[in-house]
Amino acid sequence: MKKNLLLLGIFLMTVAFFTSCEREKTSALIQDVAYDQTGNSKAIVTATILDDNGDLKSAKLYFKDMTAATFNSVDLAGTVNGIFTATLDSFPLGTEIGYYIEVVNAVDLTTVYPTGAPGTVETFKSGIASASPLIVNEVFSNGTKAPDTSNPDWAEIYNSGSTEIDLTGYAIQDDVSKPAAKRFIKAGLKVPAKGFIIIHTEVNNDQAVEGTGSFGLSTSNSDGVTLFNNKGQVVNRLEYPAPSAGQPTADPNKSWGRFPDGGTTMGWMIPSKGSANTAATPN
Repeated sequence: MKKNLLLLGIFLMTVAFFTSCEREKTSALIQDVAYDQTGNSKAIVTATILDDNGDLKSAKLYFKDMTAATFNSVDLAGTVNGIFTATLDSFPLGTEIGYYIEVVNAVDLTTVYPTGAPGTVETFKSGIASASPLIVNEVFSNGTKAPDTSNPDWAEIYNSGSTEIDLTGYAIQDDVSKPAAKRFIKAGLKVPAKGFIIIHTEVNNDQAVEGTGSFGLSTSNSDGVTLFNNKGQVVNRLEYPAPSAGQPTADPNKSWGRFPDGGTTMGWMIPSKGSANTAATPN
């Protein structure tokens, strides 16, 4: 009897041992998801996918224009417990793109990112930079025209943040459909926290910009200035209306700007080049 009980005990311990050694089924982990884009070219999405069950059965990125009814999909390429990447299609500038990731692992468990996908997705606007403290704060279009460079057209960039920002690789432009008109800001130029820089748009070899390209700001039609970051993405734009909306063309000239600095209220004002804007004046 004692022998039988001993054998039974050994048997139960053996079963318990092998049961404890059996691998528990777990789903994959998706983390460190990010996208990268130059201008509004094809965006690249990256993610780290971790799993203890061997090779994945599938890893897909689903994406769409947020006005579309259905998602497109593309395989994510990578090695389990490493970085996976996928490239989206190109979309027009400013298109809102939604995307999510779906992974099926070797034990047929599905993981999605973000949680709640496809009802919940990550979004970005094609060619538009994420929120930035840099703002096109004021523009002056009724300056002297070449060859008179005594008081040329200019744009004011304001840094609403708490740290200075290096503008190396940044550029400004009036018409985003004409890349050749971009004026690249000189390497090493920085905007101090809560500070300003001025860029003359129609003067070659301005102290703030590279090269000899230039563009003028219209005094007969609506126009504006766009700021691009070092990836060619739109950071911010300030657009002013046509003269029929009240732009003065005689003394005293006025600029179009934001009030307060960096704000959403805009209007014609006494130029405050390189300093805090005053309240917009009546037309």
